[in-house]
Amino acid sequence: MEDTATMINHVSPLLIPGPLQTRDYAEAIMSAGNLSSDEAAKRVAIRMRRQAMLTRDDPVKYLAFIGEAALGQIIGDRSAMRAQFAHLLKMAQRPNVVVRVMPSDRGWHPGLDGPFIFLLSANQVPIVHLELRRTSTFLHEEDDINAYRDALDMINKVALTPTASAQLIMERMS
Repeated sequence: MEDTATMINHVSPLLIPGPLQTRDYAEAIMSAGNLSSDEAAKRVAIRMRRQAMLTRDDPVKYLAFIGEAALGQIIGDRSAMRAQFAHLLKMAQRPNVVVRVMPSDRGWHPGLDGPFIFLLSANQVPIVHLELRRTSTFLHEEDDINAYRDALDMINKVALTPTASAQLIMERMS
């Protein structure tokens, strides 16, 4: 679905979203997840291949809402986190990628309910993807889509601007 999407809104309160992860960050997640080394390597490779949607000739428009908690969570080591932050900043410079941080001092908002991906395509109804620990599901019913569209509107109001988000990420790098 990512291949046919024209716009992806990704809400990730606790981790850097997969399409914006560095290999080291993704490997640290997979290696800690009680997976065999072969399964972890396979999942990292899939995650890295998915990132092509952001850099292909006709890239998807990608808006990442990242929880401030994700910036404070050390995944791997501090060196891996610095590289991850540098990668986030580099990707945010692409014309099709927007990174916005959901600060922890704004009270409750729907981004705290958990991660979700809202996919828009030219030829399909919008779809919401919910990725859970051991499975995932897709929502396409109109009421569900409207609820997540409303959630995105609320998250948009509490998230930092792209510039303020980049400044916060730079502060966390040091």
